[in-house]
Amino acid sequence: MSIVKRHLAEQEERLVLIEEICIDKGALVLDTVTDEVYFSADEEAYKNAYVTVFQAWAKGTINGTAEQIFEATKSILED
Repeated sequence: MSIVKRHLAEQEERLVLIEEICIDKGALVLDTVTDEVYFSADEEAYKNAYVTVFQAWAKGTINGTAEQIFEATKSILED
């Protein structure tokens, strides 16, 4: 696998894991009928999502640098 493909695969995996955490913490809401994901209005859930994402990163569940984790989480929760 080329380095570019490997980086893209790592980024995709990172985004999927972070999105799952954000849904689990209530920062994002998954509509199971349409598979659409919506933003929550719960500010506490957003804070908990960031904390949980960085805890997963610290445990090695999510790969990447702290900056990559922050940017990925921010892109999921603020776009």
